[in-house]
Amino acid sequence: MCINRTALEESVFAIPTDKLWKLLTYKEMGLIKGSGDVLNRIVQHGLFRKRSELEQDPSFKQIIPYAMISNKESLYVFRRISGQTEKRLHNKLHLGVGGHMNPVSSKETGEQYLVNELKREFFEEVKLFNGCLIEDIEFIGFINDDSIPVGRVHIGLLYNIRITNKNVVINETDKMSAEWIDKRDLPEYYEEMETWSKIAMDFYLK
Repeated sequence: MCINRTALEESVFAIPTDKLWKLLTYKEMGLIKGSGDVLNRIVQHGLFRKRSELEQDPSFKQIIPYAMISNKESLYVFRRISGQTEKRLHNKLHLGVGGHMNPVSSKETGEQYLVNELKREFFEEVKLFNGCLIEDIEFIGFINDDSIPVGRVHIGLLYNIRITNKNVVINETDKMSAEWIDKRDLPEYYEEMETWSKIAMDFYLK
């Protein structure tokens, strides 16, 4: 893993797209199975570049850990609002939280680095209280959607973070709202979902 320590605020973790598809079976849109070994190799071949250089460059895939938050048969579902930076995702429902990965000084490597970044994003987005704890973090697979511009420059690492109760709140209410929805009721919201959430629904939750 090569870390560029300059301009940390603008640097994001990515992998050359041709390298990625040597590690995974290509699927234009859908959920792709993967393993811990593949995650380790992605980190090994990844690198940091300025985000502004990659946002329109499909020769790189920006790596986005993306976690559903669940408790028993319910998911904590988000809606991004106008205060959120990524305008392409405004007013869409999201089944997960996630974001770009940052350069770090930690010695953690491979899959553990991904999990640490996932947890950092998790706690940036939400706060747990009244005895609510993370009880399990499960890697599901890779979300890819090359059918839209934003999807062509990102790949999602889909996780399920299970928590012990529903005592969770969002941190930035100016950027998003959230509510618990029973998994049985999720199909009613399908048309409002952004594409990664639809992929999670189609290939994992149904």
